[in-house]
Amino acid sequence: MSNSTNAGMSGTEREGAQLSGSLAAADGRAAQWQAQLQQIEVLYPGLDIRAGIGKPQLKQLLKAGVDFKTAFEAANIEDIKAYAAMQAEKRLISRLQERAGGVKENGISSSGSGGYPAGASGLSKDDRENIVRRVLKGEEIRL
Repeated sequence: MSNSTNAGMSGTEREGAQLSGSLAAADGRAAQWQAQLQQIEVLYPGLDIRAGIGKPQLKQLLKAGVDFKTAFEAANIEDIKAYAAMQAEKRLISRLQERAGGVKENGISSSGSGGYPAGASGLSKDDRENIVRRVLKGEEIRL
């Protein structure tokens, strides 16, 4: 407000105008904090955010003018590290389980292709007929 407008106001009116300005600023900060809280919920979906909001360090950082997301991450850095480690471990276990279920390629293990048992005595009639067909086509078979 300008001094000319301010001079025509009573003390109560001035206090009311200042309070309105303060409330508008607080509403703006609250909206920013709410938006940043939603970002945090997206970034750390499994983190206990309610417990993190109650920490005194967060309140101190917010009073000092630090934005909500940065203050939350600074006040909860240990919880965030533990959460990130847990997520990495889950992804690693999932990947290892996926790979363990797959077919092994020849050359990865020392057991060979495993197509036929050792020696002709272990072959079934179908196996022997298959070998005969392959030999007739010109393939060299070693047992």
